[in-house]
Amino acid sequence: MENLLVVALVALAVIMIVVILLQPDRSQGLAKNSNVLDQEKEGIEKFTEYIAAAFLIVAVLFQIIR
Repeated sequence: MENLLVVALVALAVIMIVVILLQPDRSQGLAKNSNVLDQEKEGIEKFTEYIAAAFLIVAVLFQIIR
């Protein structure tokens, strides 16, 4: 079970790094819109949130099992 969680952690970490690097630059969007909080999140931002949440959950499960 520990090996499976380690593999999942490594895979999620690599996916999260790639997804974060694929996101558009924030400095370009701030000049156009003064209120950033009202913008809807794009698909890649939602996907990043899901991957980050999954990473945290797997990390906590790994710590509990270990």
